[in-house]
Amino acid sequence: MMKLSKPNIPKELDADVAMAVVIEHMDSLVDKKPFYTYEFKGVSERTALGDELNLIIRNKQSAPPVVKFSLKRDSLYHILPEYLFHPLDHYLGTDGDTEEFEKRYKEQEEQKEKALTYFKPFDQYYQNLRIKYQHWLNEHIFSGNQFLSDFITAGQRVDIANSYIKAVYQCIPWLRNFRGNDDMVKAALGYAFEGHAEIQKTKVEVTEALSENIHSNLNGTLDDLYCGSTFITRVYVWKVFYQVKIKTGKHLSELKQQIEEFSTFFSQWFLSVEDKLEITFGDRCAFPELSDARIEEGVFLNYSTQLI
Repeated sequence: MMKLSKPNIPKELDADVAMAVVIEHMDSLVDKKPFYTYEFKGVSERTALGDELNLIIRNKQSAPPVVKFSLKRDSLYHILPEYLFHPLDHYLGTDGDTEEFEKRYKEQEEQKEKALTYFKPFDQYYQNLRIKYQHWLNEHIFSGNQFLSDFITAGQRVDIANSYIKAVYQCIPWLRNFRGNDDMVKAALGYAFEGHAEIQKTKVEVTEALSENIHSNLNGTLDDLYCGSTFITRVYVWKVFYQVKIKTGKHLSELKQQIEEFSTFFSQWFLSVEDKLEITFGDRCAFPELSDARIEEGVFLNYSTQLI
């Protein structure tokens, strides 16, 4: 029987999001579905220390494992008015009397534990509902960053019917911090072409036309003067070769159209302003067909065929 181990959960991850993922994963690992319990610390602790999710796992030989989540969430006890459980003057008259204060504090904590125990079935029921809803959000809204990508690209006419654009659509939220980053560009291109691409970044010299809008300063030094309609500059070019099996002439035409559209989209969204993208594709693994008996009209080569 496989034993569950404590997962490494990022501290900045929302506890509800983390639980929905952890529970689904743990359910898939063991034969007997684990028993999940929850401890509610109250949102005051989350405000002070952050929303870190803590969990304890107890594996058992002949029974389902027990997983206890410690949550910085409110129980019904925390939500309801305090006077329902503790007199408002509970500490009245304890000034300077440490022993009496500690006695009343202990009484209050005992009453608190009784209230938490009473509300535990209700808290667990509502928490299970919250997790089910979060799981639905993860699967239908946040899966593949669909929601965030839709929000960012709203009104930009991004064609996700293009399979290559759709493959990198999930990467769009990365662009805020990593647009133009080499590792991000390589990862996104890897998604686009499903790992069947050779990707290189090279620095090349290109000739650019000199804009007529550039301001001319005739009072400058001789070193500042430039004559000519073009100038040479150096830019980074991402060169991609996509290995793909080409089935028919129609398939070739569709590939060309989709890759050209993808190249324009990727350059505008993912690359630095000065970088360029060149994509070529073909099937380097294909064997040349000298003849095809299945096709009546075709090219048949023999030793006397003149190709040029």
